[in-house]
Amino acid sequence: MEHATMTDGRIVLEFQVAGTPLTPRADTLLLVGDGSQPDPAEGWAGVVVVRSAPTAFAQHAAGCMCCTTRGGLAEVLGEIFRQRATGGQKWFTRVAVVPPPGQEAAWRAGVAADVLAQARFCLKN
Repeated sequence: MEHATMTDGRIVLEFQVAGTPLTPRADTLLLVGDGSQPDPAEGWAGVVVVRSAPTAFAQHAAGCMCCTTRGGLAEVLGEIFRQRATGGQKWFTRVAVVPPPGQEAAWRAGVAADVLAQARFCLKN
């Protein structure tokens, strides 16, 4: 993609295929699930690790729709958007998302179901 932001001003949100090498970009915030952080972490606008919420079900990770009220990823995106707007996070125009294994569908659904996330971010793929 040549332009980092959509023409409507929303931030591009790209889910990355697990195991695919990632190339750091200064305009991109890397958002990863537990245990997914690639090396090196340098070269990104920032790296945010979404920690798994402790649940009674060990197979559930942060962001699963059955364990969160608003949608785990949508809530995290809201916080990093606030930090970006207030200077607490380096400015970024794109977010690369690396979900925990087996959680991509739940993370996508959380974003798709959240009005604020949809207003601020655009799912690219």
